[in-house]
Amino acid sequence: MRICYLGTEERRQYLQGYAAPGTRVERLDDFTPKASRPPTIESAYDEYLSIPSTLEMVQEAERRGYDAVVTGCFGDPGVDAARELVSIPVIGPGEACLHTASMLGGTFSIITVMDSTLRSTREQARRAGLDARLASIRPLGASVMDIRKGDEALYRRLVQLSQVCLEEDGADVLVLGCASMSFSFADRLGGELGIPVLHAPKVALKVAEALVGAGLRHSKKAYPWPSKCGCWGSDAACQG
Repeated sequence: MRICYLGTEERRQYLQGYAAPGTRVERLDDFTPKASRPPTIESAYDEYLSIPSTLEMVQEAERRGYDAVVTGCFGDPGVDAARELVSIPVIGPGEACLHTASMLGGTFSIITVMDSTLRSTREQARRAGLDARLASIRPLGASVMDIRKGDEALYRRLVQLSQVCLEEDGADVLVLGCASMSFSFADRLGGELGIPVLHAPKVALKVAEALVGAGLRHSKKAYPWPSKCGCWGSDAACQG
């Protein structure tokens, strides 16, 4: 099984360490999208700017014979559009993580990066049909760049905020609503709190493996080929 990960090499290596035997997690190292993308995603504006390059990479992954794609951002920008363009599973870390959280407890809280992502994160839970299970969304109040540094003081702040989610908001499960936050802190935080703390890209990888292993892919009734490509009703890969 070959899964294309749309993230950095360091993160790919981490995910490969959690992949099932026989699963290869790879990147499109030699492919440069025509569209540029922001270095971090901290607002709806950033999300929309990142979508064109994501769509290019997903289509390239299918052309190269990958079995599935795991995108790199918790907000899942462009995932629904990407599913229209290809016939292989496209897994967004945020969607995969939220549905998994709902199976691990009655309620969950999401810790996002800052105030600018509160609205989009709340809308993400609503689109997933899980807003009734959402105990709270709380911002860490740190930029993605700062989170990537893995600073100890910032980690302690995350611990305190997590405890508020558990003790005051009534969350059973914690979701780190940022891929960088997951890679920097999720494994350590889960061990310290003793409750499920979901590492979104890791969860997304396992969902991708499960779908491919079960022979499942997204319904073309839900994600039909775009009308401009002339693939209406086709079960073959869209050629654009």
